Amino acid sequence: MQKWFYSLLFICISLYLSAQDKNTQLFQAVRKSEVKSVEKLLSEKADPNHVIATGDWMKTSVLITAVNKENIAVVKLLLKYKADVNWKDGFNTTALMYAAAKGNKEIFILLFENGADINANDGKGNNVLSAAKEGKNKELVGFVEEQLKTGSDH
Repeated sequence: MQKWFYSLLFICISLYLSAQDKNTQLFQAVRKSEVKSVEKLLSEKADPNHVIATGDWMKTSVLITAVNKENIAVVKLLLKYKADVNWKDGFNTTALMYAAAKGNKEIFILLFENGADINANDGKGNNVLSAAKEGKNKELVGFVEEQLKTGSDH
């Protein structure tokens, strides 16, 4: 029985390490904007909601990383594989807020159409509208203001 237990333990640890390795590879591929590698890793069951932590509170997701890289192809892939569009990083900021701050309307609309919360805020006075104003894309600011005024969820 002991031999069976250790064999099972070895298999479980190997699977765990393999999964962790795929997620680390996914983060690196997203960071480098390697679309084909991202697609391959996601198809091999890498986690589209993988979180990278560099401290107790400093954390980010692969989706936020793709948004900050402004790589719409990678963002589309992560959304296809069900990345959480409303997850908040260590600063309590969402991917939609980052897209707004970048002034990237194309990525912003993509996230919004996939369920991102236009009412998101970081609890410190920053919200999607203030992020859009920071991004200085007047068309995007107008879009956010209109959505907030009409109370549209999408």
